[in-house]
Amino acid sequence: MKTKEFIALVVTWAIATVVILWLQPYLFSSVIPFSMNSRELDNWLGGVFWPTTWIVYGLGIFLTLIWLGKAAKGHYSNASQVLSNGGIWWLLCIFCGLLSLIGFLIISFFTGWLDASQSLEPLWILPPFIVLDVILLYWLPTAIATPRSLRYIPPFSMTLRKLYGG
Repeated sequence: MKTKEFIALVVTWAIATVVILWLQPYLFSSVIPFSMNSRELDNWLGGVFWPTTWIVYGLGIFLTLIWLGKAAKGHYSNASQVLSNGGIWWLLCIFCGLLSLIGFLIISFFTGWLDASQSLEPLWILPPFIVLDVILLYWLPTAIATPRSLRYIPPFSMTLRKLYGG
């Protein structure tokens, strides 16, 4: 991995960390108008939001490192070998999103937030944020920092690399 790619990776993870671990909790606790009272909201944030956030965060970084490791070790002699890795990239991306959403549903179920007596608002509001987290933790770093011949496999990576000169 080149120095420029490594710096881009660190910067994208720093941006993702600020958005996911600071901005989103702020939005959920202060900006988004829930009909729940503050006690219910605090219970939901502690019981569902934070465990889900840590699952998404850890999984996104782990799968990004798997992709970057594969890209750094891979040596390909023709375009068909390079393009065959596109399916792996998509598989890891979908895997990250689905496992995060499944984790969210499992946590919601075991903490009692899927019960009809609880407010179901967070069940509709958090999934789009999970998708955004996958974009910030998996797609953006792989699109900007994938080394060598696989650098153009992530969608729109060529455009992003032109923007920052990578």
